[in-house]
Amino acid sequence: MARRGRRAPAVVAGSLAAVAGAAWLVRRRYVAITVVGTSMSPTLLPGSRVLIRRGTGALRRGRIAVIAPPDPDPATAWRGREPVGRDLDAVSWNIKRVVAVAGDPMPSRVAGGAGRVPAGHVVVIGDYPLSHDSKQYGPCPEGQILGVMVRRL
Repeated sequence: MARRGRRAPAVVAGSLAAVAGAAWLVRRRYVAITVVGTSMSPTLLPGSRVLIRRGTGALRRGRIAVIAPPDPDPATAWRGREPVGRDLDAVSWNIKRVVAVAGDPMPSRVAGGAGRVPAGHVVVIGDYPLSHDSKQYGPCPEGQILGVMVRRL
C-alpha cells in the first residue's frame, strides 16, 4: 500500500502536465473574438462573440473568416504583403463571409471579376450591403486569413 502512495504524486503531476499541455494547444489553435462594426450584419452584430479556429484548413464557401484588412487603396489592397502572424493585436481584423474559393468562377460584383478565383485566394464579402471587401479590393490571399469561425459564443 505504501508503494501505491508513492506513485500517486507522479501520476497527479503527469496528469496536470497533460492538462496544461492540452490547454496550451487549444489556446494556440482557437481564439475568441468580439465583433466590432456592422459588415456582417444581420448575421453577426457588434458585440457578438465568436470562436475562431486559426488557419485555413476549414476554409469553404459559406464559412465566415477573420482576415487582415486590405490597404485602403484598391490598387494595392492585400498585394505584396507578408502572411499574417498569430498576434491578435498586430492588426485590427475584419470578419467576412467566403463566397468563392480558388478555382471557382469569379463573382461578377468582385473588383477585377473575370475568370476564376486564383490559386491561394478567396473572395470574401460581408453580409451588410455596404461592407468593404472583395467587391472593392479583389480576392484575398489565404496568407491574410487568421482563421475560420467555428461557432458563436
